[in-house]
Amino acid sequence: MMLDKGGGQIENTVLFGKYQLIRTLGQGQTGTVYLAFHQELREYRAVKQVAKSSADYEQFKKEALLLTSLSHEGIPIVYDLEEDSSCSYLIEEYLEGDSLYTLVKSRGHLNQETVLRIGVQICDLVHYLHSAGSTPVLYLDLQPRNLLFCHGHVKLLDFDHAAHLHEANQSRFRYGTPGFCAPEQKEGGALGIYTDIYQIGALLYYLTTGHTKEGADGHLVDGALGRIIEICVREDRTQRYPSIQELKKDLEALYSQTGVFKENQSSSLILALAGSRRGVGTTHIAIGLAGYLNRMGCRTLYEEQNGSGDVRAMAVRSRSALDSYGIYRIRQIAMKPGYGIAVRLKQADYPVILRDYGTDWRSAAEDTDAAALWLVHGGKWWEQEDGARAIGMLRECSGFAVLYNRTAAAMRPDLPEGVPKNRCFQVPDFKDPWEPGYGIESFYRELIKGFPGLIESMEGKTKKGRLRRKKERIW
Repeated sequence: MMLDKGGGQIENTVLFGKYQLIRTLGQGQTGTVYLAFHQELREYRAVKQVAKSSADYEQFKKEALLLTSLSHEGIPIVYDLEEDSSCSYLIEEYLEGDSLYTLVKSRGHLNQETVLRIGVQICDLVHYLHSAGSTPVLYLDLQPRNLLFCHGHVKLLDFDHAAHLHEANQSRFRYGTPGFCAPEQKEGGALGIYTDIYQIGALLYYLTTGHTKEGADGHLVDGALGRIIEICVREDRTQRYPSIQELKKDLEALYSQTGVFKENQSSSLILALAGSRRGVGTTHIAIGLAGYLNRMGCRTLYEEQNGSGDVRAMAVRSRSALDSYGIYRIRQIAMKPGYGIAVRLKQADYPVILRDYGTDWRSAAEDTDAAALWLVHGGKWWEQEDGARAIGMLRECSGFAVLYNRTAAAMRPDLPEGVPKNRCFQVPDFKDPWEPGYGIESFYRELIKGFPGLIESMEGKTKKGRLRRKKERIW
């Protein structure tokens, strides 16, 4: 059964009695990939369809066979291989995230910390391919469109060109993407582990500069990272790194000297918000802050620590899919709904986690992992009693501050006792948390300036890092 590649005729299609097709995810030379919903397991799947009449059908079968033999967290899980009279279907794990190409296209280039972290993960993936079987599997097409950044983890997609070492050298086809393929791929030389090492170097160059090495007029990256890249991309393959592990060791050594959280790279910075009562705008402010941090290059996970169910409601409205970490991506913000203490999910790696406790400020006070606890306080006279009660309980908490929201000029509240003036902020008025505008972004910057490493990281990750530090305090 050939489906409409534009996605117009797939909405009511159910494959093999269980895969409800939702939309087209992408098309390539080999076939078409669809997002599907497994009706029995209630999980999303990626379904790759290839026509049996296609010239690439045999290559597709080799790819499917190879994928079923691999097991690594950075490689999509293959659940099934189905076929009908005209097509074959590869049923895979559905992964949600941005390709490295999309990340660079949106930001221009990535900062060194992110490049190193991605580089180490790519090394792990490629080393696994080189060592998983009796002979190395060469990937041969390491380029930014084939790598997905999924909640801090790199995933390797599209194994169309991957092959065992002897098969790769016997093939008359020499695959590779311009700007990333090694000299031996273009010139018909012997392929080997060194070919993938060259491509890793070319990829690191692209992530660091925002363009390929071929379009760089011979300019290399400065510093220690530039030296690592230069070794990877040497024309003479015998002068490159002798193994992926040697390359990874140098990347890890450099990574240990950089980053926002040098003392504990495995820890996330936890920021918590809670409201003194309903309707003061806690979730509104939290979403805006999460979006701001992400735009400034600090990957932030919004965690719903309340029973509102707002994240699921937003996911339904935006038709966002749940990934394997139990996280939705809603308008470019990673959002984790409240699951309760009984649910255990795989832990996603985010440098910053923003916890929204709603009105449950008592639970927020017990969050010993939080480096900051910000109480969203109503700005009206009739909201002061609830605010005073919460402040009395929270003011000794680490990183405590009061955020006065929706304050009317004629109803300005009194300063709370026991809280320094420099820990009291007025939230600028903003209607849309997804598009907050400059005023609120200046406020957010002032709010987080108590975390110098975070500010420094932001300045290194964006060309907009020179924003004015305009103070937005009330008094």
